Amino acid sequence: MAGAGGQNLSQKTSQRLALTPQLTQSLKVLAMNSQELELFIEESLESNPLLEMEAPKEALPSETPQAVSKDEDWHEQGGDRWDTMYQNNQQFDGNSDIEQQWQEEQSLSDSLHKQIDQQPMDAKERVIAHVIIDSLEDDGYFRASIEEIVNNVDDQSVSFDDIIKVLECVVQELEPAGIGARDLTECLLLQISDDDSCAMLVRQMLLYHADLLSDDAALMAAMFCDIETLDAARALLRRLDPFPGHGLRGQENIYVQPEIIFRIVNQQIEIEVPRSGWRGLKMSAQWAGKKWTGKDREFMDSANQEAKWLLHALGQRSETLMKVALCLAEKQRLFLEHGILGLKPLTLQDVAEEVGLHESTISRVTNGKYAQTPLGLIELRRFFSAGLPTRGGGMISVHRVQQRVKTLIESEPLGRPVSDQAISERLQAEGIEIARRTVAKYREQLGLPPSSQRRRVAKARLSQSRR
Repeated sequence: MAGAGGQNLSQKTSQRLALTPQLTQSLKVLAMNSQELELFIEESLESNPLLEMEAPKEALPSETPQAVSKDEDWHEQGGDRWDTMYQNNQQFDGNSDIEQQWQEEQSLSDSLHKQIDQQPMDAKERVIAHVIIDSLEDDGYFRASIEEIVNNVDDQSVSFDDIIKVLECVVQELEPAGIGARDLTECLLLQISDDDSCAMLVRQMLLYHADLLSDDAALMAAMFCDIETLDAARALLRRLDPFPGHGLRGQENIYVQPEIIFRIVNQQIEIEVPRSGWRGLKMSAQWAGKKWTGKDREFMDSANQEAKWLLHALGQRSETLMKVALCLAEKQRLFLEHGILGLKPLTLQDVAEEVGLHESTISRVTNGKYAQTPLGLIELRRFFSAGLPTRGGGMISVHRVQQRVKTLIESEPLGRPVSDQAISERLQAEGIEIARRTVAKYREQLGLPPSSQRRRVAKARLSQSRR
């Protein structure tokens, strides 16, 4: 009996873990982007006689975008909000610009190399510049270690200073502006001029007042400006591109259709899940009431079940997208309003807990999908940013911690570099819970050498100056 009981327990566990065909269909549809989904719908229409596409209808007056105001929590929205959110995607303009943008991105890496070849410089600098370009990440940032670049240059005379000089004086002067930046602040600073009063205010905001981004009164007091000047500076900040690489490696280009549209209208964030080609998909009434026998009945029963599963999966996909969009609008409001500096620490797990779904579901609904925002067309994964805990129980974004690490290293006394352990202890004294190995990781991502190498460089410079 015990053996039989054990066998039954094993069978129950197996059944509980198995994915039903309906759940498998829902997960498959959820993971698709708009282009993949429309192709899948076309295939389903061809293979399933019980599915048909009705003629498109004009949007009803009640089909208005969902708005999230500053004082309104998305949790309080009515339960029927999903049914009134779909706008015809013809209202979304700028498709040709997006397509052109992706066409230009395909040759960005080649363009950078070509710019290097066309500029006057000695052979060693040219080689270093080409190696640096090849080391850039897809977003256009330089995060490789200096040692890695030195090892990839076939020249024993190349030094740490040579790499930094070429990076700052050659690569960072290329187009598009911001290429080769070591961190977000540097990327944005490279895109503004020094001879414009508005740009100077943006520079102050980036370097000294990022923590005051959402406080108009504090910013105006700190920068001695009026609200009109501040609004102009913020408008310029929003136009800066935090990801100048945009697919630097030149992957095969495709037309990108946004899954979600965020707009700011009268200090409210409006959210739309645009209409797609499958909105008119429905069960066909052509075969209603017809009696089937034999294999025909078996086939039509299967087709009927698959059609119902597909329609249910499409409805779930739309509702899940809207839930996630409302949560992102609430959590990352400053990001949508003011740009990348407003990005708060946010994880997939955070969103999953807010909307009552599994983390893997949030991953499926955001992976490979895009949103149209006041900042432009961006991947949904850009809304997420890791954070570190603070002693007060809050969180601080990794970007802010990286900037603090960079500041501490840049302000170290000449010839007396601070170690990663010392930086860790300093940050912990400031209330940021961070380990030494995490400091080392962020330092490497910023392209900064370890304290031992910085000490050798300082000694070399000191001996040269004495000569």
